[in-house]
Amino acid sequence: MKGSGSKSPVLLLGWIPRIVVTVARSLNNHGVPVDVAHFTQKLRSSSSAIRCSFFLPHPCVDPSKCVAELRDLIIRNGYDMLIPTDDQALALLAHHGERLKEVVHVASPAAPTLTLVLNKTGTLRIARDCGIQVPESSVANSVHELEAALADVPFPAVMKAAEKSLREEILKTCLVRSKDEACSRLERNQTYDLPLLLQEFCDGIGVGIELLMHDGEPRAIFQHRRLKELPFRGGVSVLAVAEPPDPKLVSASISLLRAMKWDGVAMVEYKVNSSTGEAVLLEVNGRYWGSLGLPLAAGIDFPLYQWQLVHGEVPDVPKDYRVGTRWRWTAGYFARLNELMALAVHSDDGRHALRTSLRDLLHDFSPGVVDASFRWSDPTPGLAELALAASHLAMYDTKAALRRVFNRHMSQRYLLSKVD
Repeated sequence: MKGSGSKSPVLLLGWIPRIVVTVARSLNNHGVPVDVAHFTQKLRSSSSAIRCSFFLPHPCVDPSKCVAELRDLIIRNGYDMLIPTDDQALALLAHHGERLKEVVHVASPAAPTLTLVLNKTGTLRIARDCGIQVPESSVANSVHELEAALADVPFPAVMKAAEKSLREEILKTCLVRSKDEACSRLERNQTYDLPLLLQEFCDGIGVGIELLMHDGEPRAIFQHRRLKELPFRGGVSVLAVAEPPDPKLVSASISLLRAMKWDGVAMVEYKVNSSTGEAVLLEVNGRYWGSLGLPLAAGIDFPLYQWQLVHGEVPDVPKDYRVGTRWRWTAGYFARLNELMALAVHSDDGRHALRTSLRDLLHDFSPGVVDASFRWSDPTPGLAELALAASHLAMYDTKAALRRVFNRHMSQRYLLSKVD
């Protein structure tokens, strides 16, 4: 097996396959053994780049037990580096990182800096101080404040959790076009995350500036543009392309991360208006991002460079990378198509977006587009993720169809009762 040499093993903390597997492959290809720890049953796939996977108690249920078992795992297996790969992992480190730093190098900043990234309002405040344009925002810390904010916010608006925490967000980031729609989305959840952040909707193209900061300096820089997103009006990348770094966006991102005293990898996300070129900051992801496979395919190996810096080596970062390289998250791509087919039934925007996507299908699946997870040399992660996505979509579509049948039946009964 690769990675069985003299280098100490690394432990990844997180479960998102397209991130975890990409980091593992990068390090494993350079002789670094990699294991994964996670506290969710969602991690279904295995990879030849990952030696072992360990399930930990969820920190929301028993944080002390989770940290104790994680410390024991680190000591027992001799890891010299712990890399967080999702927001729950960052939240755990923000609360308990000092205990873990006693036994391993933790590849993330100190707790106060992590808190600034996990709290979106903190990020926006520092960005304003740096002269970076941010969306008009309103925070609701109670139901009463939420009702008041909904009365004042201009629609369409973006509704999201204001903080990233140890538990998964119940209310996912969504676009709402009216107060009624916002309330309807909340009612579909038995509970929801407070505080909530309501933001003006910023039209434009999603652009990510990826950086590896070390001692206040950027050691690696990359930029990508989102070509297709899930949800289709704005969300995570399902198709992206490598772009030349925009000097203004790069400078703004470096200033922001320096103001936060950030050390390590981060992705600074903007919406860029295609007509005016005006950029608005959306958020900062303080860990490896979902489209990490794109910079690696284009020639910028972030996980390797981070590992080298931690181990006192000087990374040989190329001055340029392969602009125009395209990347696709296949499971997310099909989920987006499924979303568009449902929207096309009653939405002109949905029908237009579906026609465009179907027209692009062959181009988006051409051999030159890099897949997020699938590799012929290591096919299991990509196939397992696609199979899991297919089962979830089938279950979702079945439930939606049953709801439509039930609602139609109830409507017919109501009409018949009126006739009687």
